[in-house]
Amino acid sequence: MMGNGKTVFKFFTIPQYRQEEDYLSAMNEKGWRFTGVTFPGFYHFEKSEPEQAAYRLDYNREGIRDKDEYVQMFTDCGWEYICDFVGYSYFRKQGAVGEEREEIFCDDASRLDMMKRVFRGKIIPLIILFVSVIIPQMFMNTVGNSVGIKGWGIVRDILSFTFLGLAILYLVIFSVTAVQFYKYEKLVSGDSSGIRLKYVSVFALIGVMIAGIGLFFWLSYRSSYEVTENAAGYVVKIEKLNTSIVKEYDLKKGDAVRFHIAEFERGHLYLSVTEIGKEPVFYSDSCNFGYYTYEIQNDGRFRIEISGKKATGIVEVTIE
Repeated sequence: MMGNGKTVFKFFTIPQYRQEEDYLSAMNEKGWRFTGVTFPGFYHFEKSEPEQAAYRLDYNREGIRDKDEYVQMFTDCGWEYICDFVGYSYFRKQGAVGEEREEIFCDDASRLDMMKRVFRGKIIPLIILFVSVIIPQMFMNTVGNSVGIKGWGIVRDILSFTFLGLAILYLVIFSVTAVQFYKYEKLVSGDSSGIRLKYVSVFALIGVMIAGIGLFFWLSYRSSYEVTENAAGYVVKIEKLNTSIVKEYDLKKGDAVRFHIAEFERGHLYLSVTEIGKEPVFYSDSCNFGYYTYEIQNDGRFRIEISGKKATGIVEVTIE
């Protein structure tokens, strides 16, 4: 804040244009007159007398191309043009707002036309980004192979859940926008069965996408393996391992625990031997074929653990 000027950072999503209008009106009543907004969301105000004013937004990139005629059309209706920002034009009308919300448009059909312009200019690019970038990146980082790159599995998990969060955010934006479209279209055309069917289909599609993403993550991170016991130990055939397989044995000094990674296709394996109640006496962060052996140093009860991170293969454990 400097002198008679003030800058405030605010973030409004695409469907929150009414909240943005109300925020600017509230600031005007507090004595801060809106003068413009700059990227990524810095709202600029100048000190003024506290007074009531209505602020309205219109999204019309085509109108901005014929700027003079576009602005004059609203000026003739008593609206003062303020600025443009990311496709939106900002207008103000001084005076009491009144009990009913004074709209910049003369009818609901005009408001619906603006919503359609927002859909074409804002939502369609988001849908394209969602389908072409967010979903593929989420898929690749979730099912991606991390063999031979230490620590890359953790990075992939972070990226995977980051893109999951973005996917959920996008689906929320799509849902909120669809609700607003339904309300306006119902006001303009009435609550017909055709309109209801259209929006039921939209929400069903969003629901299917949410269920599909959830199922995809469940299948990607669930574990599937088979443990076969034998006289010398056991064999673990792993289709996918994202958990720990633990077995306990009473061992004596001089016994040997041998891990044999007989097959290894992808992911990461972690092998450990731990005396109950103590720190691990053996640990291997492995992503290679071969044998790993540890000789027991004292009598006790030991826990043998095989953990995995998207691992696939066969591990043989032998107690000698």
